[in-house]
Amino acid sequence: MTGIGVARILSLLDARTPFCLVTVVASGSDSALHVGGKIAVFPDGTSEGRVGSDRLTRAILDVSLRFLGAEEPGQVRFTVDGAQLANRRRMRDREVAPDTVELLFEPCLPPPRLVIVGAGHIAVPLCALGAVLDYEVTVIDDRARFATRERFPGAHALLVDDFSRAIESLEITPWTYLVLVTRGHEHDEATLQRVAGSSARYIGMIGSKRRVLVVFDRLKRTGVDETLLSKVYAPIGLDLGGRAPTEIALAIMAEIVNVRRRGGAKSLARFIHSEVGLADPGADVADEA
Repeated sequence: MTGIGVARILSLLDARTPFCLVTVVASGSDSALHVGGKIAVFPDGTSEGRVGSDRLTRAILDVSLRFLGAEEPGQVRFTVDGAQLANRRRMRDREVAPDTVELLFEPCLPPPRLVIVGAGHIAVPLCALGAVLDYEVTVIDDRARFATRERFPGAHALLVDDFSRAIESLEITPWTYLVLVTRGHEHDEATLQRVAGSSARYIGMIGSKRRVLVVFDRLKRTGVDETLLSKVYAPIGLDLGGRAPTEIALAIMAEIVNVRRRGGAKSLARFIHSEVGLADPGADVADEA
């Protein structure tokens, strides 16, 4: 086994590099699978360090990616040939059979990032809710009098710029959650055109049925693929029936949590998506749950 050391792990954490830390917690093998040995597996399927045979290493990579996606830790037992035996989240019995190894998988991820495009009346409670839930919140608006620290004390960053330029300046990752709540569909359209094909975990857009249909139609005319639009949650939010800004913000944040945690709650977007022949944006979430 060739593992990585504490200094390298701390370096990855300091750099906010997403990875899954895999640790040998029990071993019934006579090979060099030492208890305490660690490797790091990254979202692209690469790794630093090596545990056991090629087949075991490949199995570990596959399982690591699943734990990264779930954002939860867990323990799994394997044979030294890479066959998975059990997924045990709470281990009591540390005894392992000969030629087996038990591994702890710990996703080490940067804080989830909530990007709110538009600093209007819904953005204020949405930012507060995101901060309470430990999201790193960025608020964007092209009006300096709206994107202020007084209105958004919980924001990690405030960007005052053209919406398109501001979005292009951000690094969008699978741990980014984008909320489009601008004052006009032209801003939503321009922003959505730039982020529809991004790796963002969630893209939601506010708007009436008519506004959403107009934006989707215009984007399809410009060549945006329908499969990308089908992943956009619009109208945004869970179907909670709220009308006040704080209630709408709650529905939006609840939908984000639902997507992140692979919940089964129903999104408002499913109604319009079915009407225009787009897939339910929550279908993938339901399949993974």
